[in-house]
Amino acid sequence: MRGDRSAYPARGRLLRPALTLIASVAASSPPLLAQTAQESAPDEGAADQAYVDRLIDGGALPEQTKAGEDSNINRKGNLRSLVVELGGSRIVPKARIEGLDVSAFDQVQEELGLTVSGRYQTINYGMLGIDAQLRTGTAARAFTASQGSGFNGALTLSSTGLPLGNGWVVDSSVGNVATQSIDLLRRQQRFFIPTSPLLGGSVQFNSFAPLWVLTAGLDPEPVASFNLAVGEPGLLGGIRLGNFSSLSGLSMTAGGQADVGPGVSLGFQAIAVDDSRDPFAIILATGPSQGQDRLSSQGALASVKVEKDGFQLQANTIWSNLGGNPDPNFVFRETGKAGGFWLDASLRRGRAAHSGGFYYFDPGLAWGTAAIVNNAYGAYYRFSVSSQRWRWTASVDAVESVNGQSSSGILANVDVRRQLTFRMAAGLNTTLRVANGQTASQLLAFFDLASDVGTTRIEAGWSHDPASDFYRIGWNQNWTLPAWLPSGSRLSTQLSFDHRRMLQQVIVPGDPAGVERGNSIGIGISGGANPFTGITVDATLAYRSNASRSAQSLFGPVDSTGGVLDVLASQQDQAFSATLVATARLSSSWTLTASFTDTRSSLLSRNGLIGQATSPLGFTPEEIARIQRSSFRLQAGSISLQYVFSGGRAQGVLGRPEYPVGGTGSLRGRVFLDANANGVRDADERGVPDIIVILDGLQAVRTDAMGLYRFDGVIDGRHQVTVNADALPLPWSIVSDPATSRNGNYAAAIAMQVRSVTELDIPAIRE
Repeated sequence: MRGDRSAYPARGRLLRPALTLIASVAASSPPLLAQTAQESAPDEGAADQAYVDRLIDGGALPEQTKAGEDSNINRKGNLRSLVVELGGSRIVPKARIEGLDVSAFDQVQEELGLTVSGRYQTINYGMLGIDAQLRTGTAARAFTASQGSGFNGALTLSSTGLPLGNGWVVDSSVGNVATQSIDLLRRQQRFFIPTSPLLGGSVQFNSFAPLWVLTAGLDPEPVASFNLAVGEPGLLGGIRLGNFSSLSGLSMTAGGQADVGPGVSLGFQAIAVDDSRDPFAIILATGPSQGQDRLSSQGALASVKVEKDGFQLQANTIWSNLGGNPDPNFVFRETGKAGGFWLDASLRRGRAAHSGGFYYFDPGLAWGTAAIVNNAYGAYYRFSVSSQRWRWTASVDAVESVNGQSSSGILANVDVRRQLTFRMAAGLNTTLRVANGQTASQLLAFFDLASDVGTTRIEAGWSHDPASDFYRIGWNQNWTLPAWLPSGSRLSTQLSFDHRRMLQQVIVPGDPAGVERGNSIGIGISGGANPFTGITVDATLAYRSNASRSAQSLFGPVDSTGGVLDVLASQQDQAFSATLVATARLSSSWTLTASFTDTRSSLLSRNGLIGQATSPLGFTPEEIARIQRSSFRLQAGSISLQYVFSGGRAQGVLGRPEYPVGGTGSLRGRVFLDANANGVRDADERGVPDIIVILDGLQAVRTDAMGLYRFDGVIDGRHQVTVNADALPLPWSIVSDPATSRNGNYAAAIAMQVRSVTELDIPAIRE
């Protein structure tokens, strides 16, 4: 058809007259064509000039990143990474009080350590990891002198996502690990179960549903999981590095959860601790000597969760039995059996969300050696709704003490925000608390404005309790800086004015008529820049003038921004804080970071009224004035040098995956001429070359001269193998399996196992 001109006769008849006309015009009008050529020709002499490339900036451009320092990154092989960090920290507190020895507060803490963290991704053995550290420094405890701990180390070996096949994977660790917990307990709306460090091992098995069961657009989650952890319990200390301190004894946790139906999950978790030291006795260093503060504990927890159409309900019950000889100075620790339960429910309809629940916990409830919420019962409710311009949030909490020895009360909060325009917004937050026979309230209003100079927030707040009133107005500004400043320049400022009114009785008992008033100004500045390539500097300054002689803020103050002044908001005497952080990226792998913090305040603001009063009625004005002349200063600094290496790329797999997780195996075999039609390759039956073998309709290979084919890296699960038999000699043919036939091509179903080789020989029979 390509050479058949007769297929387009009309087009040929039209083109011939047109070409003839063009040729005649060109022949009869040479001056016109010459003039046109002259007008369209370039300037005189331009035709003789050679072409020259036009270079940007004269060709003085920097080298490409790939050809520069990042050229050392090796993208071949499996994913791998290594992080090595050498760092040191030092904290120096200094407390001064006239006429009082407060040397117990001056405990210098120092730390120097080396950490190594490495990861290597394998297809069939999961993500292999190593975390190690070598540390030396002080091990200070509360109310005790700092002591050098010498050198100590830690090592953790881990494997994450080790495939077992059929949607099962295993996460395991040995060394410094932690107690385990099921996923139902890690997603609590209100209560949580703590984990504790262990020196031992842990393992968790996870099962995933097939891909066709998963909801589109959602990340796959395990439909069943089981965990186990065994080891010696301990405490983590240190400044930036984990300094493991043994509590001796033995601790074990075990549990599991499973989806038992559509939207229904069941879970169970248990813990047992045998003959371990009371951690609170070590933290406070006040427990009985000679290791007499020994504890044994057992605990169990069951949970059921139901989800359907935006509604979620989770019911939990817990039981514990604490025995032994706990630290008597920890008054909230009670031995014996205890139980409790809590129920959480949530409902989401459109833009509105509701959540609520109720709970009951016996006194002395514990989880292992850790104290958890106990001696309380109550209920709570949350509501939130949002639209394009409005956002409403309201909550009510009510709690009562079971034995009457703990706090009881009601707390209500309402938060409203309105987007007035594209650039303006306003909000109001109010809180009411009725607790232990006293009523306190708080009100905060703010106005946000986005302009050319940045984002501005103006706020005003008031809080009240029976003994005091607190008022604040504030201005918070995130500035838009000129473009000529160094790259990444940023600046935020805060300015506030506080007024306090407090009954003199709070300070000097027996003087209910007196009222103390005080004013305070707070200033905060936070900024940073990237003055040079790879250099980042951030600094924060905060100052608050003297506000009051009172020892503590009973309720409040208020601040809606969470900014730099929050740290000093409760300091009622003069306070100052400065922080400087600098980071230098030396290369693509090396980074140097240093930080320094200097905080100064009154010891009264930090620790309240300390020491013993000379009057049975409390501290006298003279004693308070003496303590107010105290000072507290905390200086802390750290420096670290970090090396980061990464390489490799994610390795692909062959075949269509059946599960969202898995490993791989190999598929191999031979296409052969089955002379005796027994379906088994005999020694004298030769293979057939150039036959195309197709896996899941995605990947294909040709058989070699011996009829052999091979697929490496096939994802585990079920697969279909088809064959294109066009290269078979006559009169041979491949007969399809009727159960898996696809348009007459040979088709076979196989089940691939992890870390195994599956053999599939394909016979051809004589027709």
